[in-house]
Amino acid sequence: MKQIKMRVQAGKPLISTLEQKLASKGIKNATIVTSLGALKDMELITIYSHATDEPPEHFSKKIEEKVELIGNGLVEDGKVHLHIVGGAEGGRAIAGHLVEGTVTYFVDIVVLVG
Repeated sequence: MKQIKMRVQAGKPLISTLEQKLASKGIKNATIVTSLGALKDMELITIYSHATDEPPEHFSKKIEEKVELIGNGLVEDGKVHLHIVGGAEGGRAIAGHLVEGTVTYFVDIVVLVG
């Protein structure tokens, strides 16, 4: 397995920029071992707590605050599937599947390609 580190700079959309960087390296499938940095203006998908269907019923929420980011996920057929936890003001945690978010300072991503 090969480990690759990528950085997404401030002001860039994280998911689409990461997909472009992976495509430029010819990477279609990988494991996102870690992501860390900071985001703002993000959209997250989470599961309703009462969901019983497979796949479960989801909802989307836009969040307009800065968070410290940690997460992991997969790249399948060039598409990033990233789950995150964001540390928000006051010690609150915001978590879910990241649809997209704007990088505040930077985000470093480490992927394993095999």
